[in-house]
Amino acid sequence: MSETFDLRVELPAALAGPAAAWRFVERFAAHLGAPVGPDDGYAEAEIAAAELRLGLRLPQAMRELYGRFGRRHDLLHGLRMLLPPEDLEADGTALLWQAEKFWLYRIAVPLDRIAESDPPVLIDGSSPEYDDWEPFAGRFSALCVETVMSENSLCDDWGGWRREKLDTDAAYLEQSLTPIPPLIAPGGAPSGQDSADRWYAGADVLVHEDRSDEESEWGWLYVRALTREAWDDLRTALPGPWTETVDH
Repeated sequence: MSETFDLRVELPAALAGPAAAWRFVERFAAHLGAPVGPDDGYAEAEIAAAELRLGLRLPQAMRELYGRFGRRHDLLHGLRMLLPPEDLEADGTALLWQAEKFWLYRIAVPLDRIAESDPPVLIDGSSPEYDDWEPFAGRFSALCVETVMSENSLCDDWGGWRREKLDTDAAYLEQSLTPIPPLIAPGGAPSGQDSADRWYAGADVLVHEDRSDEESEWGWLYVRALTREAWDDLRTALPGPWTETVDH
């Protein structure tokens, strides 16, 4: 932990592509005291066996994720879980690789983009283009960064919290934190300010503002804090009925 790690710098850089994403994952894990080791990924033989069973080659970014971090449940499992190679499934339209832990929704790569090294990602939906799927993230590697930040359990009991946003929260978010590009951008490029999602970072805290809930006037805030101090500072600045978002 001797190197400086600042989410305001690290997260935008991580969205540049797979190599940048994997560097972020490694630095993030090391910063939290759980460095990535040589046995944290699946063996090439296991990945190749999955490809043989499916009759296709996995996208390069997916191969790299499984080969480097696939066994790290603390990084890649939370409300969503990374499927092991033997459970990867193709339904004729998409390759399923991630699912909500109770299978309430699934995440996949479209088969017509499977040859791309860093393809887009789909989620269960009603898009006519992909039958029961709709766009979720523009690039596989970017969604992996989002998974590590939003889903992992490394942050312990000060990590995943949420509460309904108040109109008074905006001043703190915009003046005390740094806006960063969306970690999930369905179009492949960072979405604009009219998006339902906005992201803010401090050195050791990430805040996701989700305004997709039409029943909430101002939307919801989701927080990932890397230290107890960062969480305490944010909770002091934004008081209210915060509740845990991840049950591991």
